[in-house]
Amino acid sequence: MRVPTGDRPGGRPALQERSDAVRARRSDDDVGASTSLAVAALSPVFVALAFAAFQAALWSHARTEARVVARDTAALVARSGVGPAEARASALAVLAADTSLTDITVGVGGSDGVVVVTIDAEAPGILRGTSRRLSVTVAVPVEQLTPP
Repeated sequence: MRVPTGDRPGGRPALQERSDAVRARRSDDDVGASTSLAVAALSPVFVALAFAAFQAALWSHARTEARVVARDTAALVARSGVGPAEARASALAVLAADTSLTDITVGVGGSDGVVVVTIDAEAPGILRGTSRRLSVTVAVPVEQLTPP
């Protein structure tokens, strides 16, 4: 096998190998720069996604609080014989004292052996202007004795 002067085995000139090594070093440096650029560009996206997830969790918690109070109020009327006006006042007091809900309205009604409680309220957001209106309706059957 004949090797021309100035060439390395494999047919590549020595100068070519040197420029390949320099290019490889530069591409390694570019990888580090592109990684930090990607992190810098995507960080606001991840922060926004985390914010949205936390906000959704707060709204879900507010809806759960309203649902629990509505269910307890309906059970109070259906099973304990408390009047609708007293139950409504009790639900408003509990929601005002124990939750972060605002602009609360409670409706207690029913027919055909079913008590229906509806709670409408404003669930606050993390930032001003991100509050959300929620409405929860719960129906509970009235307990009564039936002859055998």
